[in-house]
Amino acid sequence: MAPNFAAHGAHCFQWFGEVLYVRIFGVLNIEEVDEFFAGLKNAVAERGLSRWGRVVDLRQWEGITPDGKAAYAAISDWYPEAGAVAHVQIYPSDFVQSMADTINRSVARVGPVKQCASVEEGLEWLKTFGLKTED
Repeated sequence: MAPNFAAHGAHCFQWFGEVLYVRIFGVLNIEEVDEFFAGLKNAVAERGLSRWGRVVDLRQWEGITPDGKAAYAAISDWYPEAGAVAHVQIYPSDFVQSMADTINRSVARVGPVKQCASVEEGLEWLKTFGLKTED
């Protein structure tokens, strides 16, 4: 059995109407991915929406361990079950975006996804799916 480590990396959630804004920081390990998914499910359940969008801001993300990457990619299967209709991802560079190619492909498999330069651009795109971006 593998030893349990402290979670590395961090995340925070904020709602803009029917859009969940997710910020991810640092280098993530499997323990942080597990905490992230538990928090994500809780945030969505508390909001009680039947359809919603997601903006993931990865401008302060620094990477992910191999086991964390596999676990994070597996989360994508949950999104359509939970009502997510479209996804926006924000990266600081093409290089950082390429580090997440496995995850990007898994998200693209379950719904429309767009790489945007800013939160504002992402929110505008998500409005095209009929999502409210203000409370």
